[in-house]
Amino acid sequence: MSAPIVIAAILNLSIFNIAYADSIEYLNIHRVDLKGDQNINYPQVCIRVNRSANRIPIMEKFQEIRSESPNDNFDQFMGKVTKWADSGIVGHTWINLFYKDDNGEIKSKGYGFGSNGNQSFRKFSFQKCVNIQNKTHQEIENDIALKSSDLYKKSINIAKDFLNVGYDWAGGRYTMYTNCAWFGGKLFNAIVPKNEQISYSQPFDYSTIVPKSFPMSKYRDLPDPGYIAESISKVMSYSGWYSNYNIGYGALTNNTAVTVNRDGLTLQPRSLLAFYPQLTNYVKFIYSGYFSESENKMYLFTNGLANEKEFILTPFTSYLAIKPLDTKIKIIAAFHHPYDDKIGLVISNKGEIFTTNNWENTGKTALKPYVKYITSAANYFESGRIMILLRPDDKQTSANKSEGVRFIVYDYDQDKVITAPKLFEKESGFNFLKLQ
Repeated sequence: MSAPIVIAAILNLSIFNIAYADSIEYLNIHRVDLKGDQNINYPQVCIRVNRSANRIPIMEKFQEIRSESPNDNFDQFMGKVTKWADSGIVGHTWINLFYKDDNGEIKSKGYGFGSNGNQSFRKFSFQKCVNIQNKTHQEIENDIALKSSDLYKKSINIAKDFLNVGYDWAGGRYTMYTNCAWFGGKLFNAIVPKNEQISYSQPFDYSTIVPKSFPMSKYRDLPDPGYIAESISKVMSYSGWYSNYNIGYGALTNNTAVTVNRDGLTLQPRSLLAFYPQLTNYVKFIYSGYFSESENKMYLFTNGLANEKEFILTPFTSYLAIKPLDTKIKIIAAFHHPYDDKIGLVISNKGEIFTTNNWENTGKTALKPYVKYITSAANYFESGRIMILLRPDDKQTSANKSEGVRFIVYDYDQDKVITAPKLFEKESGFNFLKLQ
């Protein structure tokens, strides 16, 4: 099987997943670009992050902070969570506006929330830049000023739902929720065209940590620089493959569906909800899944809800069944058994592989060294081999770019990884996975 077919297979047969990082692994700071993206026109707006493409394991952090101070009341607990979020250890998100002055020199201005360090010379890991057409840089600056003012006001109102625990900043209120990722994501999406908008909040069910009487219990997300890094670095969440039709489909972190064949992208990306509007309340919580060709069914699994769900759907139809997910395993990726696609196999956040029919541990351990990087998996349709997609590499070799989504090949029978990580963006036909 050629590499492009491999990628297509991957772009379809796995699902949304999450890998967990230690605090020392959050930051990924190595790039400086004083001119934005010189491959597109000016003026341009860039959203930048200095994070690894790996969302914050927020539930685990909550539990850690609570265990360290078990006697704190909730206000004290929230104060420590907010202080941790603003410590810099979990990264920062900001906006840079790049434009040419009357002499043709490239200038920049920076915007952010909770930090004054938003200049173009601040080191970052990932960026997304968009040319703003038919507007001067002064008009864009005016738009940013108006929209920033509106966000400051909104942050004050949202802060009330989070017990107002935080601090005042630039006319707004910085809290665990109204943080740099919230401000940067909202501001960027308000300035760029709709088809260039990014996803900036990881799914989180607050009813898992507070009573339903608390106003914050209604929220189902948490703005996170790591989630933005996932979104703009084009981390693949799940995928499925129709071998009979030689067409694959998959989803990126921002819940954008893509359709591919051996030559690459075949249709423009679409929202998953355009196919399955019934998933409106769940789509961000879908972290993994697999496709059964013999059944013509996709099996999807959530991660992060108070009551986890399994979704069974028929691709390209409106059929959707919902079942309780009867396991405590944290699933980060899934694929079907190499020799019986009616049996699902899932990879846990510890790198173990379980069956979905009885949730037994298969005893296979070769994927454990990769567990913090795994984002999805797909059947390779060749001798029991599985394609495993990995996050971008935190240990960059270049000071001027970030390397993108990678993959390895796993032999299920041998329980052995048989290839070193390779970059998808270097495969012909898959330029849509290339980073800026």
